[in-house]
Amino acid sequence: MKALVYYGIGDIRFEPAWAEPRPLRPGEVRVTTAWCGICGTDLEDYLHGAIIPREKPHPVSGRMAPLVLGHELTGRVAELGPGVTQLHLGQRVAVEPVRVCGVCYWCLRREFSACENFVTIGQMDDGGMADAFNIPAENCIPIPEQLSDELAALAEPLAVMLHAVGKGGVRLGSRVTVVGAGPIGLCGLAAARAAGAEQVIAVTRGGRRAEVAAQVGATHVLDSTDADWRAQHERLTAGRGSDVVIDCGGSPAAMQLAISLTRRRGRCVINSVVNRDWPVPALDVLLNEKEIVGSVAHAYDREFAWAVNYLSTGQVNLAPMITGRVPLAEAVDRGFQALLRRREDEVKILVTPDDRRLA
Repeated sequence: MKALVYYGIGDIRFEPAWAEPRPLRPGEVRVTTAWCGICGTDLEDYLHGAIIPREKPHPVSGRMAPLVLGHELTGRVAELGPGVTQLHLGQRVAVEPVRVCGVCYWCLRREFSACENFVTIGQMDDGGMADAFNIPAENCIPIPEQLSDELAALAEPLAVMLHAVGKGGVRLGSRVTVVGAGPIGLCGLAAARAAGAEQVIAVTRGGRRAEVAAQVGATHVLDSTDADWRAQHERLTAGRGSDVVIDCGGSPAAMQLAISLTRRRGRCVINSVVNRDWPVPALDVLLNEKEIVGSVAHAYDREFAWAVNYLSTGQVNLAPMITGRVPLAEAVDRGFQALLRRREDEVKILVTPDDRRLA
């Protein structure tokens, strides 16, 4: 089968004859891929090797590079494993890519995002940038008729931010600021509005992503390259700062900025993945009793089904985020490289192994 395979830093290859997925285990299904989004963590692995094991196998999956990329997925059920009764052949599904063990301390508390033995396909095992992949049936959320396969592929990043918004305690009437307007930040804006936030401020660097921010839920968009943007933020928040600030900026500087924009006794949610320590403004946090909470990027305590529902009912419209659709065979140049060359213009590029979907 065709697959996009990660071999190492700077080395992703289109393989036209990759091995078929292993035989199905009890409770699993085989899904043929419709669309798969290129995620920021895919780019980080491509540039820096941030997550995919390269030196030794993953302790749970036993896998390491080379492996198939892809974890923002939709497709159709092509084969049912032993014991699967809740899905049927040909059913369209959005795929929650994180497999959990179900038996550890955290899973028994139904805090699945904290599972001690979790495995994310496309990062710790073969993923969905291929003709087909295996996944537990319980990870498949049926796609309602009114929702397209393309939009359903954005359920994964939306679920991540529904979790972050929940960790932030966003509620009806909240004032929220999101630092960064990449795909995750944009989903954060949409998730905050869906949670009932009255004011949702996007802090970004202008360009196309600023335009998309206004389309997906931001009530105000501040260009961080403007000299007076901080003064604008103060005016919008009556000089107090936001109730909840969500960091999606991807740098220590963005994290510090997020804390500074948080009001006294407010909550700052750190959602970026940064592989190094950064200084915390301890006096600001102490004197103003600010809360700092983490929200891990693979986290959804079953918010995935909510994400599909929000997309299918139109409560969240992420269609403006999709800026490109490319065939699997050209995903490196027209997908990964395009996102790196045109960061300010591209937002979410979707990949398909089925060229007929591009007609």
